Amino acid sequence: MKLCKRLILFLLVALMLPVTAYAAGSIDKDLAVSLTISYQDGKMPLVGAEFSIYQVATVDEYGELTTTNNFKQFNVDIRGKNDAAWKTLASTLEGYVLRDNIMPTDSGKTGQDGYLTFPTGGQKLAQGLYLVLGKRHIQGDCYYDATSFMVMLPTQDTVKNEWIYDVSVSPKHDSTEIPDTPTTITRKVIKVWNDDRHENQRPKEIIVQLLRDGKVYDMVTLNKDNNWRYTWSGLGSSYTWTVVEKENSGYTVRVERDGITFVITNTYVPEEPEPTEPTEPTPTKPTNPTKPNLPQTGQLWWPVPVLLIAGLLFVILGLIRRRRFDDEP
Repeated sequence: MKLCKRLILFLLVALMLPVTAYAAGSIDKDLAVSLTISYQDGKMPLVGAEFSIYQVATVDEYGELTTTNNFKQFNVDIRGKNDAAWKTLASTLEGYVLRDNIMPTDSGKTGQDGYLTFPTGGQKLAQGLYLVLGKRHIQGDCYYDATSFMVMLPTQDTVKNEWIYDVSVSPKHDSTEIPDTPTTITRKVIKVWNDDRHENQRPKEIIVQLLRDGKVYDMVTLNKDNNWRYTWSGLGSSYTWTVVEKENSGYTVRVERDGITFVITNTYVPEEPEPTEPTEPTPTKPTNPTKPNLPQTGQLWWPVPVLLIAGLLFVILGLIRRRRFDDEP
């Protein structure tokens, strides 16, 4: 019985410890952040490849995001739910960044080892959510096109439940052999509406811009008459081609690429009802605060050991009570 009492006392003390040990999950706003890119094709470093980063949102100590001024005007949802959502967000923002010639937060080129670390030139990076874009790179007889991506600085290690302030990534890329003679390619665009029961809110038409190396090359109008789709043929393969939709109020936009086809999805956003009575202004957080479910940030795990120990404690108490009952005459 004394052993059981000691065990219970130990568990009670242990139950109090994890709250302090595991609850330190907030971001340290005083620590600097960095991003290192390792750009390799197999074991071959890709030397002199240019990358640029763009701060899409700031982050507070609790992981909540606030869209920066450069990206507030775009109708996108920065609340990523999974890897696919973050990939789509990067693809969507890429078109706007290129079309509007938004200045990067920082840029640089990979060295002889294929590595590039931000910030460059003695600058300092603010903590937050970043879009990373790589320019087409030519090395040997191949084109190398890096896939755009989003990254959170700092990133949370979901296993150790700690924030990583110096983040390293290896961007995915496509490699294409440079043809001996000029060739042409085809690009398609398809419009998809996600607005059940709000079809009457759709615009009668939308305008899609085709970008060649980031510059507007052509504009087409999509509507019911062309079944909300269009095909460009005879495009030069030596250029990079991107599509972007001109801003459309009342809908968020997503741009996803599937082979030679760009799928543009517009999702209806219900209007928020206006207040019926004037209210006194109250202090609020900055505009557009969101707490994303980034793969890099993960979840806080400190409640797990607390609950496990509490469950074990209840089991032991139950066994003690049962033993007492069995020992009674």
